[in-house]
Amino acid sequence: MNLKRLLSLILIAALAGPTLAAAASATATTGAKATQSGADFDAWFDARMKVAQKAMSEKRYAQVREVVQELEKALLRVDPAYDEKSQWAYVLDFKRFVLYEMGDQEAAVASCRQSVDVLGANDWPYLAEFNVVRAARRACHNMLAYEQSAVATTVAQHEAAIAQIELCFKTVAPIEDVSVLDNFYETRATVYLKANTVTKNKYQQQLFDTLVRADARQLALDEDPQFAGIMKSPAYLNFKKEYKKDRKHSSRNTSDNEEST
Repeated sequence: MNLKRLLSLILIAALAGPTLAAAASATATTGAKATQSGADFDAWFDARMKVAQKAMSEKRYAQVREVVQELEKALLRVDPAYDEKSQWAYVLDFKRFVLYEMGDQEAAVASCRQSVDVLGANDWPYLAEFNVVRAARRACHNMLAYEQSAVATTVAQHEAAIAQIELCFKTVAPIEDVSVLDNFYETRATVYLKANTVTKNKYQQQLFDTLVRADARQLALDEDPQFAGIMKSPAYLNFKKEYKKDRKHSSRNTSDNEEST
C-alpha cells in the first residue's frame, strides 16, 4: 500500500485554496484570541493553521499535534455545534494525519470515526467551500476501509470495509474534478481483492471494474505485483475489452464523476 494514498492529507488538495487566504498577512496571537468570535477568530484560526501546515511540511509532528489540539479546543468553545464545517475539516484531518504519522494508529482511526460523525453528509454540492469537507471525509472513509480490511476475518467485516470505501467514492460533488478520487483506487482494489479471496470470487467484477478504471486514469496500479498478475489474466483482459465497448455505447448524459466511480 502506498502510504501517501492511504494518508491522503487534504492539505495537498485544499490548503492552497481560498479557505486560508485571510491568513496571508495574519500573525499568530496568544491562545486567548481563540475565545473571540467572528473575524478575529477566523484570522487567528487561519494563522494557526498556517503554522501547522509549515510544521507538517517540515515533519515536525509534535508541533503539529500541539497546534491541532489548541485549535480543536478553541473550536469546541466557539462552535460546539460543529457548524463551521470547513474549519473542523482542516483540524480533524490534520489530527488524523499526524496521529498516524506519530505511530498512534488506533487514535488515528478513532479520529476518522469522529470526523465522519462530525462532518456528516449535509454539505452543499455546488459550493467550493465544502470541497475541503468532502476531501476530509473521503480521506477518513479511505483510511477506515483500509484498516478494517487489513484486520477482517469474516465476510461481514470485509463487507464493512467495502461500505467504507464506497462511501469514499460517493463523497464527490459535480464541481470537483474526477482526479479527487485518484488516491483511493488502490485502497478500493485492495479491499475488493481481500473480500474476493474469502467469498469465492463474489467481488471479482467489482475488483476488475476498479482496476480497469484505475488503468484508464493511468494510476499505475499494475506496479503492484498482486494487481499486475490479475491485470494480465485472460478473465481481466476480457472484462477490460467489454468495458471499453460499454463505454463507447454509454449514455452521454453520464457525468464524469459517475463514470469514474
